[in-house]
Amino acid sequence: MTTTPEIPKLPDDEKVVTDFIGTIDPNNLSSLVFPLAKFQHFDEMMPTVVLAYTTGQIGMVVWNLEPGQQNDYHVHPTTEHLHIFIEGECEYTLGDLPPVITRVGDAVMVPAGIAHGIRNISDKRASYVAVASPGPYEKNRVERPAERTQA
Repeated sequence: MTTTPEIPKLPDDEKVVTDFIGTIDPNNLSSLVFPLAKFQHFDEMMPTVVLAYTTGQIGMVVWNLEPGQQNDYHVHPTTEHLHIFIEGECEYTLGDLPPVITRVGDAVMVPAGIAHGIRNISDKRASYVAVASPGPYEKNRVERPAERTQA
């Protein structure tokens, strides 16, 4: 039996879409193959995160950023993340490293406790999948390191 997962509290300047929770069901094998495009929903006013799947053991969301929007610099104290870019071009800041440009097909591993931020720097939409490891979801915004030149 599938239980409804607890929806994490996110900042008020981020739109959270929960309509798709339960559409990926480990008890329904045909639901386990899906197009990522179904989780791509954009809002011109704020970055949008679509909650796609969570069990407490693993979670998946899709972040959707209009040009200029960002998933602000933040840290997850107890969960690791894998970010896979599926549309657009973003500036990615990881820890205190200089920002790098990510494109479709790029991936970034984020250990627990390492601050990171993602900004859509292009004039087109951008999306990335975030897969998180076990542990309670917690997102804490932190100050971005001083601007540096791109690597």
